[in-house]
Amino acid sequence: MQLVNVDSRLILQVIINIVDNAVKYTPPGGEIVISTKKEKSFVHVQIADTGKGISDEDKPHIFEMFYTANNEITDSKRSLGLGLALCKSIINAHGGRITVYDNKPKGAVFDFTVPAEEVEIHE
Repeated sequence: MQLVNVDSRLILQVIINIVDNAVKYTPPGGEIVISTKKEKSFVHVQIADTGKGISDEDKPHIFEMFYTANNEITDSKRSLGLGLALCKSIINAHGGRITVYDNKPKGAVFDFTVPAEEVEIHE
């Protein structure tokens, strides 16, 4: 059986960080969709929102430590710029990759992969 061999708590933290950002930047009535698919030897997890999106200028930097796009204050709190850097570290440690691209017509899609592996289940 093919599954993903990951630290579930760490992968859950990645999902929480990305969804938390999506909630902050998606207006009321917008959508956040989480989907998965298997492609070759990887499983993709995609988190798409219909928020304001991420500028092309910010995209190359959003996974850097302490980088905050637009330096905006959200929910009366300023972000430290650590959440997405942590996500990248976790995904890299699992042998995957994380990217961001535009959600058409608006918003952002975060896509991360983790390797699919043959796993024996011992019950």
